[in-house]
Amino acid sequence: MKGFGDNNRTNKKSIETKTNSLQKDKLISKALSLHSSGKFKDALEIYNFLIQNKIYDPRIFNNLGSIYSQIKQFDKAIFLFNESIKKFPSCLEAYPNLANVLVAKGRSDNAKNILNKAIELDPKYLRSYSILAGILVGEGNLKKAEFFLKKSLEINPKDINALVNLACVLKDSGNPKQAERFLKDALKINPSYGFALINLGAVLNELEKFDEGEQYLRKALSINQSSPMALNNLGNILSNKKNNKEAELCYRKAIELKSDFSLAYSNLGSLLSKQGRLIEAEKLTEKAINYNPKFELAYVNLGTIKIDLDKLLEAEELFLNAIEINKNYDYAYRNLFRLYEKTNRLSKLKNKIEGLKENKNINNEILMFKARISFREKDFQTAKKLIDQVSNEWIKNIDHSTNLLYWSFRAFIEEKVGNYSEAFECFEKSQLNSKYEDTNPKIFRDYILTYRKNIDNAAFLAKNKNTEIFIDSPVFLIGFPRSGTTLLDTILRSHPEIDVLEEKPLINSVEQIIKSKFNCSLDKLHKLSSNQLDFLRNHYLKILRNNCDNKSAKILIDKFPFQTVCLPLINLLFPNSKIIFTHRNPYDTVLSCFQQSFEPNNAMSNFRSIESASRIYDLTMRIWLEYQENLKMDFITSKYEDLIEDFDNHILKILNFLGVSWDESIKNYKSTAHKRGKINTPSSSQVVQPLYKSAIEKWKNYEMYFQNSNQYLDKWKSYFKY
Repeated sequence: MKGFGDNNRTNKKSIETKTNSLQKDKLISKALSLHSSGKFKDALEIYNFLIQNKIYDPRIFNNLGSIYSQIKQFDKAIFLFNESIKKFPSCLEAYPNLANVLVAKGRSDNAKNILNKAIELDPKYLRSYSILAGILVGEGNLKKAEFFLKKSLEINPKDINALVNLACVLKDSGNPKQAERFLKDALKINPSYGFALINLGAVLNELEKFDEGEQYLRKALSINQSSPMALNNLGNILSNKKNNKEAELCYRKAIELKSDFSLAYSNLGSLLSKQGRLIEAEKLTEKAINYNPKFELAYVNLGTIKIDLDKLLEAEELFLNAIEINKNYDYAYRNLFRLYEKTNRLSKLKNKIEGLKENKNINNEILMFKARISFREKDFQTAKKLIDQVSNEWIKNIDHSTNLLYWSFRAFIEEKVGNYSEAFECFEKSQLNSKYEDTNPKIFRDYILTYRKNIDNAAFLAKNKNTEIFIDSPVFLIGFPRSGTTLLDTILRSHPEIDVLEEKPLINSVEQIIKSKFNCSLDKLHKLSSNQLDFLRNHYLKILRNNCDNKSAKILIDKFPFQTVCLPLINLLFPNSKIIFTHRNPYDTVLSCFQQSFEPNNAMSNFRSIESASRIYDLTMRIWLEYQENLKMDFITSKYEDLIEDFDNHILKILNFLGVSWDESIKNYKSTAHKRGKINTPSSSQVVQPLYKSAIEKWKNYEMYFQNSNQYLDKWKSYFKY
C-alpha cells in the first residue's frame, strides 16, 4: 500500500508512530493527496487511523465524509459530516458538504435546514448560498433561488459562479434579457470562462440574436472543442438559422463525445422532425428519454412527433408523463390541450382543465383554453370575458407560436361579438406574428407560372391527348384553400367505398423525382418518356395506397387544394382521373385565407394581407380556367354554398359523378370527423359542427378592407355567379 518513506510505500509501523501536531498535518496532507488522485483506500486508512487515535480535526471528518460520498456510501458520509458539525460547529465547510449528501439521499428539506444554519453562523459564507440556490432550482422554486444568488452577489459582486448561476435562473424564469447582462458581467471578469460563454450562447439564441450567440459558442469551442454542451447549443443556433446540415453535425458530434447526452438526442430529434424525417426523430427522442427518464421536454417533443405520425394515443400518454414529472409544466399542458381540441375531444379537454388545481405557470393558458371551449360551445360572450382576463405581460413574453394563436383566436371572438374593426386588427397582428421570414410569396407565384408554360407547348398538348385508361386512377379534390375542401373531404370519407388522403403532398414527391432523377424542369413535362411516366405513376400510387386507411375502398381521393396548379402533371400521369373542383364566394374565400394561421411556406405567405391573397386567388383561377380549356379532364365543380343550402342533392350529384350509390352514413360525417382523430387543416373544429350559413357572405362585415382587391375578385364573383 502506497504511503510514506523513501520508497513511497506505506507500512503500519510508520503510521503507528506517535503523532504530534506537525505529523498530524503531514498525514492529513498525504491523505488529501491520495484522495485527490483517486486512491481512496489508502486515504481512508490514514483518516481512520487518525480518528481511532482520537486525533480530531475538521479536515479529517470532512475529507473522510467526502470520500464516502464519492463512493456512494452516503450514510457513512452523513455520520461523519454530522460529527464534524458537533465537534467543530463553527467550521462551516461541513454544512454544505452534508447538504449535498442529504440532497443525494432525497432529503432536500433537511439539506435546506443545514444550509440555513450555516448562513446564520456566517452570513458571508458564499458556498451556502450557491448550494441552497441549487436545491431551490431543483425544486422549481426559481424566485427563491434568485433571491439567495443575489444575496451572494451583494457580498461578493465579482463571484463569477454566482453571476452565471443567477443568469441560468433568470433564463429559466423567462428573463433572458437580464440573464444576458449577468453573463456578460461574468465574462468581463474572465473572458475565457467556458461555462459563461456556453450559457450566453443559449440565452442569445432565445433572444433570437443568432449571429452574436454563434460567435460566443464558437469561442467556447476554440477553448474546448470537446465540449458537448457548447456543440449542442451551437446546433440550436444553427438550426434556427436554417443551417440544418451543420446543426445536425453539431448534435451528432455532441452525442459522439457524450453517448448518454439526452438533451442533444432530443434536439437532434426535433431538427429531423422539422425536416419530415419522423422515424429517425422518433428513435432519437426515445433515446433521450431512455437516458433521462425525467426529461419532461423530451416527452413533449416525442409527443409532437407521434402526432405527426398519427399515433395520437401515444402522444397523449407522453404529454401526461411530462405533466407527471413536472406538475407546473405549461408546455406539456399546452400541447395536451391542443391535442384534445384538435381531435375534437372537448369533454376531455374540459375535464382536464377543471381538474387542474391553481397553477400560476399556466393560469393564462387555462384562460385561453376555457375561452376556446366557450367559443366552441357558441357562448361567445363568456369567451370574450375569459380572453380579456389574459395577462398583457404573458402575451408579451410567450413563445412565437402561442402569441400567434392568441391573436388569431382573439380575432375570431371579437368577430363573433360584432367587433369587426377590432377583429381585423387582431387578424393583422396574427399575420405579423407568423414566421414568414424564410418564405417568399413570389416563389409560389413563379411555381404556378412554370406549370402554366406547359399548355403553350405543342408537344405537351399532343402528349396530353393520350387516351390510355388507368384503372387505378385516383380522384383529385382540388380548389383553393378555405373553399370547402375539408368539409367535402369529411363527408365523402363517411361513405364505406371512399377513402380520402388529407393534404399530404404526394405530387411534390413526384416533382422531386422529375427534377433530381430525370433532370427535367416542371415547364417541360413533354420531355418525360413513357417509361418515366410509368415510374412516376407507380411511385405515386404506392405512396397513396400506403397512406390510405380503408384498404377496401373502391375510390381513393387525394385532397390537396393547391394541386389545382399541378393539373398538367396530374393529367399526364392519370389522363382519365376524375377531378372535383370546389369553389366559394371569392370574397369569403380570400377573407378566410387571411384569417387563418397556416403553416408558414411560400404558398401560404401569399395570405398575409387581403390584397396579396386576392392576387394569388386571381392567378389560380385564371390558371384553372386555362386548364379547363386546354387539358383533357373529367371534372365536376362543387359550390360551397350549394352544399350548405341543399346537402342531399349536392352530395348525390358528386356521388353519381364518382360512380357510387348513396349511403346513409354520409349524413353521419360529424361522427367521421370525431373518429378520424387529428385533422390537418384549420377546419378541424368546423367539420364536427352541423352545417351553418354564418360563413356565407361574412366578407361584407369587412367590406372596407377590400378596396384594393375588387379588381382581382369581382370578375370571379361574376364568373361563379355570386
